[in-house]
Amino acid sequence: MFIKNIKNEIKDAVICLAAGKAQEQLIIKAKSLGHVVIAIDRNPKSLGFKYADMAICQSTYDAEVVINELEKLEDRYRWIGILNRSSGPPVITAAKISKYFNLPGVPIESARNLVNKDKLRESCLNYNIPSPTYKIYSTDDCENVFCNNFPIVVKPALSLIGKSGISVVRSEEKLKKSVDYAKKNTINGKIILEEFLEGPDIVLVSFVTGGDLCSICILDELNNEKKDGSIVGRGFKTHSSDKNDWIFQANKIAKEIISNFKIECSPLMISFRANSHNVLKLMEVHLDLGGDLLIEGVFEKALPFNFLELAVKMALGKTNCPENFKIKPTAIFYDEGDDLVTNRNYTIFTGNSNESLEEKILKINK
Repeated sequence: MFIKNIKNEIKDAVICLAAGKAQEQLIIKAKSLGHVVIAIDRNPKSLGFKYADMAICQSTYDAEVVINELEKLEDRYRWIGILNRSSGPPVITAAKISKYFNLPGVPIESARNLVNKDKLRESCLNYNIPSPTYKIYSTDDCENVFCNNFPIVVKPALSLIGKSGISVVRSEEKLKKSVDYAKKNTINGKIILEEFLEGPDIVLVSFVTGGDLCSICILDELNNEKKDGSIVGRGFKTHSSDKNDWIFQANKIAKEIISNFKIECSPLMISFRANSHNVLKLMEVHLDLGGDLLIEGVFEKALPFNFLELAVKMALGKTNCPENFKIKPTAIFYDEGDDLVTNRNYTIFTGNSNESLEEKILKINK
């Protein structure tokens, strides 16, 4: 009679990039669904480590070191998916892990081109994806920055904190200060000058599974322009009226991104801004589960299903895209004062209708 050696059994395991406050509930949710979780974070005191089955104390920016540590565990674990809520370099780390261990994900070069806004702008031009006109400068060449058509937007090509380094420039005398602000916040040595679009900011929240788009919802992003031109995020609300056909436009562009960049499996959050003719232009692409307290605040109230549970199952290819569900009108507003959204207090508003939600938003903005 054959007796299974349970002690040496190789277990399926999920890789979670980072284990801080933002990842804590993600790890807990994966565990509650019965998965073994290996968490990676350079901080040995990360909150999520206490919930994970194993902790790897390494930087999520260093893909080669992380892969080496994961390789050491292959006699114990079989990798079945990656969870990532961090933007920027960890997205590229996730792509490298996917390729090395033959997991469905994002090609490494695609991840680089989507994460770095300078490369994203160039790719959009090559693929005829609508995006703002632009000019890229190296931080070593910023003395040559020139513009005679205001307003424009100056931004880092890659930053660690959302909205940091971004400003609207409406006159020549403020250009140098905005360029310096972008230079201070870029981490890839590039800044971008691009056309200013008059319309609102729109965000598509979605996933890619099996190379197909799974669209969840559209959000209106609420941003304020300060006196110095810098941009601060004040919140989000569920998209109420689609008279401008933005849902169709957003989904169409998302499918073009999936096809051109050969994305097989990933979260996909795309930021757009509309021009004066209500045509959406692509601004940013995020291949992570995102921050801005959307999971903690908006999705919990707005969606009739658990977003974190869906995210884990999507990462593992273990669920279908939700269909025919209603979204509850919901908005989140951040308190002013803190630079990091995750450190801010916030208020959630819900309404029984889009009209009642708009009334509450008008009251808070008075």
